[in-house]
Order: sequence, then C-alpha cells, then structure tokens
Amino acid sequence: MTDKNAKSINMTFRALYSYVMNTNYRSIAGALGMFLSLGSIIILVIGWDGLLLRQKIIFMIIAFAFTVINPVMLAVKTASQLKKSPSYKKPLNYTFGDDGILVSQDEISQKITWENIYRILLTSSMVAIYTGPVTAFVIPLSELGKDKGKILSAVVQFTAAYKPRLSRNLRVYQTGKGL
Repeated sequence: MTDKNAKSINMTFRALYSYVMNTNYRSIAGALGMFLSLGSIIILVIGWDGLLLRQKIIFMIIAFAFTVINPVMLAVKTASQLKKSPSYKKPLNYTFGDDGILVSQDEISQKITWENIYRILLTSSMVAIYTGPVTAFVIPLSELGKDKGKILSAVVQFTAAYKPRLSRNLRVYQTGKGL
C-alpha cells in the first residue's frame, strides 16, 4: 500500500447508527428482546379474539418495545452522541499501510497492527474494525469513496494470516475480487 490510502473521515449518523444497532441486536439481550417481541406478536395474532383488552395492551407494549421503541431510542441516542462528542466534531485521519492502520486526530494517534484486529464487520453503510470484543473503529463507507474496494481488500488480505472474524459479505474481498 501507499500513502494514497490515507483518508480523512467524518463520522456519519447512518454509519454510527448501523454500528449501534448491530452492537445492540447481536448481543444476548438484543436477541432475547427480539424473541420476546416476536413471541408477543405471534400471541397477539393467534389469540386476538381470546385476549382481554389489558392483555392485548401488554403484548402490544412488549411487541413494540424491541421492534419500534428501542430502535427509535437508539437513533435519538446516536444523534445526541454524534452532536455532543468532541471526537466526532473533527475528522479522523486513517492511513492504511503494510504494517497496519494509523488513526490520528490532531496530536493524538494510535497504530493498529494487522495482528491486533479481532473482527471486521461490514454493513451497507459502515465497516467496523474491532480491536477487542467491544472496541471498534467505525468507518462510514461513504467516506472511503472510490478507494472503498481497494481499502477493504487490503484490510481483509493483510489480516488473513491472523484470522479475525469476518462478516460474510467481506468474503468477496478475500480474493481481491471486491476491487
């Protein structure tokens, strides 16, 4: 890789919200909440005529809690975090190199070596590069521009020897075909 793979990246609401939703709903609590919501919807549909008004209201609240209310609350929290956090007010500078990724903002910088990447998650709006089970650098795909395929291929190929967990949709980048 060359210095042409240096990017100045601003966080976007869409990317941060995608990360928050993935983090929330891929956890045990998120999966349990979805199970309860879906179960409540099934009970409402199947037993509508046999349920009392009070029971219908309780099942509706449970059904909406994780399918409507929680995503809306997470969106509000994400927007607030994006607006208030000083680290999101200025762009992060990412330099993708042969030995890893240098992340910097003003005078602060951190080097992520390829062997320290724990997991790479790709959604339609962001790539999250995890350095631990819950610690990640979130990069909006829209900010990578025309270099998106080249950068994702390089990240996947450079980390291949260390076997981080990869999203299924990153497999196209393992062979370099994602360019």
